Amino acid sequence: MTAATVSTPSTPTPAIRHPQRGAYARHRKPLGDPAPLACTLAKAVVESLRGGEDLTTLARWIAPEVRAALTRQRTIARRRAAHEKDVSAPATARVKRARVCRTAADAAEVCAIVDDGTRTVAVAMRFEDHHGRWLATVIEVL
Repeated sequence: MTAATVSTPSTPTPAIRHPQRGAYARHRKPLGDPAPLACTLAKAVVESLRGGEDLTTLARWIAPEVRAALTRQRTIARRRAAHEKDVSAPATARVKRARVCRTAADAAEVCAIVDDGTRTVAVAMRFEDHHGRWLATVIEVL
């Protein structure tokens, strides 16, 4: 008997899915430079903690738990200023320098030096990719 060759129809291999993405997730490019957003946030945070406006206009770029902590710090600072009878208008802060370190394609850490006229402080921040935009997950004023 002769050996017959049996050919089977080629079956397509199933598509390999990325383990962290769902079936309907879209592939996104890495986000751009977070430095402009970091400078804006650092300036606003320092002005807010010195008695300026609250951070509701920038809430989209700050994680809720970070925003709650900054709101508590702002309340304490305003109470202290009222107790000390400090009614002077808060000075406008300016960012002297900002350094960005990309720790991953979807994360960056920023250190900004901010001068508000009376003090110079450092603001350390961590940004993460959250649905295609930068989100500040940590903000520390030193």
